[in-house]
Amino acid sequence: MKKLITLLSLLVTISFYAQNAEVKGQIKDDQGNEIAFANIVFKNKKDSLKVFGTIGGEDGKFKLKIPRAIYTVEVSIVGVKPKLITLDASQKRKIDMGIIEISSSVALDAVVVKSNPSSYKIDLEKKVYDVSKDITARGGTLAEVMQNLPSVQVEPDLSISIRGDSNVRILVDGRPNGLASTANLFSTIPASSIERVEVITNPSSRYAAQGSAGIINIVLKKGKKKQLSTSLEVFTGYRLNVGTNVNVSQTGETGSWYLNGGVGYSEPKAINNISLIDLVNTSETSDQESDRIRNQSYYLFNVGGRKNFNEKTSLVASATFRQAGSDNFNETTYRDFTNNNLSNSSLRDEDEEEDNTFVQGSVTFDQKFAKEGHKLSINTSAEYTKLKEDAAISSSDIFPVQQNLDTDITGNDEEMSRYVISMDYILPLEKNVTFELGYRSDLTRIENDFSVERSTSQGDAFIIPEFTDQTKYTENVHAFYSQISKKYKKLAFKLGLRAEISDIDITSARNNFKDAKNYTNLFPSAFISYNVNEKNELQVSASRRVNRPRSWMIIPFSTFTDERNIFVGNPDINPSFIVATELNYIYKASNNLGFYPTVFYRKTNDEVEFFVERQQLTIGNQTQDFFASTIANIGDYTAYGGEIGMWLKATEWWNMWTEVIFNGFRQRGSFRGASFDGDGLLFTARYNANFTLFKSTKFQIQSYYRGPIETGQYRRRGFYAVNLGLSRSLFDGKGSIAVNVRDLFNSNKRLVITFGTDFERDLELQYRVRQINVSFTYRFTKQKGKGKKGNQYDSYEIIN
Repeated sequence: MKKLITLLSLLVTISFYAQNAEVKGQIKDDQGNEIAFANIVFKNKKDSLKVFGTIGGEDGKFKLKIPRAIYTVEVSIVGVKPKLITLDASQKRKIDMGIIEISSSVALDAVVVKSNPSSYKIDLEKKVYDVSKDITARGGTLAEVMQNLPSVQVEPDLSISIRGDSNVRILVDGRPNGLASTANLFSTIPASSIERVEVITNPSSRYAAQGSAGIINIVLKKGKKKQLSTSLEVFTGYRLNVGTNVNVSQTGETGSWYLNGGVGYSEPKAINNISLIDLVNTSETSDQESDRIRNQSYYLFNVGGRKNFNEKTSLVASATFRQAGSDNFNETTYRDFTNNNLSNSSLRDEDEEEDNTFVQGSVTFDQKFAKEGHKLSINTSAEYTKLKEDAAISSSDIFPVQQNLDTDITGNDEEMSRYVISMDYILPLEKNVTFELGYRSDLTRIENDFSVERSTSQGDAFIIPEFTDQTKYTENVHAFYSQISKKYKKLAFKLGLRAEISDIDITSARNNFKDAKNYTNLFPSAFISYNVNEKNELQVSASRRVNRPRSWMIIPFSTFTDERNIFVGNPDINPSFIVATELNYIYKASNNLGFYPTVFYRKTNDEVEFFVERQQLTIGNQTQDFFASTIANIGDYTAYGGEIGMWLKATEWWNMWTEVIFNGFRQRGSFRGASFDGDGLLFTARYNANFTLFKSTKFQIQSYYRGPIETGQYRRRGFYAVNLGLSRSLFDGKGSIAVNVRDLFNSNKRLVITFGTDFERDLELQYRVRQINVSFTYRFTKQKGKGKKGNQYDSYEIIN
């Protein structure tokens, strides 16, 4: 009996295997990259109840046995449209489906595809940098991230330009950042809190017209994983740089929420050297050496969520709190020479305490309608920024005699409030036509109270009126826009018009100064694109934009950290108006190679430039020379050039991004007798490469070069910078450790010669010396969930 049962079991087993087919294959995206943990489902065409499935491995490969039949195979990952394949498995016992490609277009309003090994995603509308793949930024802040953006140049003093134009509008989650200083903004947002950065070089009428160079939008993380997801980062470095960041998020059927927090402390060092030649008295020269150490700390909390009332109605709310403080120590040595012999030497020590508080809240109401793409969005936000700076500045003579001189006590209190309300309405019409309509009001108020009190070595104390003032600045901008777009086969166009009404009021307690500026301007835009085929796309665009003077450019107020070099605002400055045109081309030669060339042209009327002149100032019966910098309208400026980016996946373990920009210019103008006429060509290049050394180890190199240029009063020498990063995955992908070196050769320096009618000044500025960081990150959810290769974050659009 046992033998009979064994024989029957064997026959059943043989029969079962004879009626089954073994199927295998591999899932990749359209860039040729393996997709981990995709869902593969086999549905019997004759019997819908017979469904078989499996999950792909980390390398994208799968294998399973199914009864012989004809199936519909569905391959899916979260956030990407499923791919359907018909498979005839009724005849063969073994079937190799080979490589199954899934499109990398994401269906969650995303722009970054997680399966793409490159940090860059380029399309005709914008360029996107995926911060999660930047090893060199780990343990750092937004300052490190900005240096790797496509088309963007970052100066050693952290000033930003796009293709040589410094008039860039910087947003955080689609909104103004609230900090007057980009350096303060960049140092208070940890890199691990950033999902991506978007660069829009020629925005349409939907966006605010401010900023001739374009828009940079920093998108913070807002988790979208269904399970509770938490990641923790701790870091340290040399020079001292320590801190921790945490990201927590969760998404459910009725909404989502997220929390990002971070705390950090660092001691970056800056160097500033100046040499001066007197062209009137050629025997007189001087130099200045400054070392500045910032003992700075930051706290960041960003919380928000989305409530879905139903499939079409939702409410999004967010709140941000940033607190930054620093104790800054600046030591400056002055040396004066006569016939190359030292005639005088003095020392100036500054001890400054700085506190910066930023609070922002926003609420967005989204309503979708029955027709696909028909929606209404209403947003309101409020923010408050408070800056407090107090410094004690002491001076002393070193040569020919040693003696203590004056002590200056400076105070700067600044408060800024901003309120924004906006509405965007999108209405799809018939025949692939879409109509857009929008409104925005931006109300800004800034109050500044600055004072300088001098105590002499004889015990006298008095206020220096030239550096003491109370100012108020209000700016109200109201905007309306409309756009219409149409698609016809492979051709698409978008025409728009934006109207902006600006009201600016300035008051200064000193001399009872008052001024008001009012502008009403129209800003049209036009975009035409042609999709030749899957590998080739073209777009031509043109727009009118404006550079409105920022508050610090207008307020007639002087800084006072270096008594030999000060800055004074110019209330007579006017906006600059720009016509910008671009021709963009995308050529995807293969899954491993893409070219992205651009030709651009910008014409600016009433161009704004820095102007430097030597002046004299009398303080306490002592007259001294100093250099005053200001901002002025100098004339017309024309910029033109070309840019080409190339992404190449050379091997399975090596991919790279290369970018070259040629930026020519022609400038004609003058101010106070100084000529700003000039022609030139600026060359910049970037090379970023990623290497997979082992399965869990990656190496990254980033290099940047900016060539020399001469314009107006300035001649700038070229400079280069190199960053390195190494990371290793730990604990089955749940953790990782990274080491990076910023500015490997200590070469990221601003080198500028300024020419005046009676002087020549040579400046060397290094905002931050070489930095080495080590970071450890641990994720409390699986690094790669089932098919979670799509975008894991909500898309926060730029407010118009």
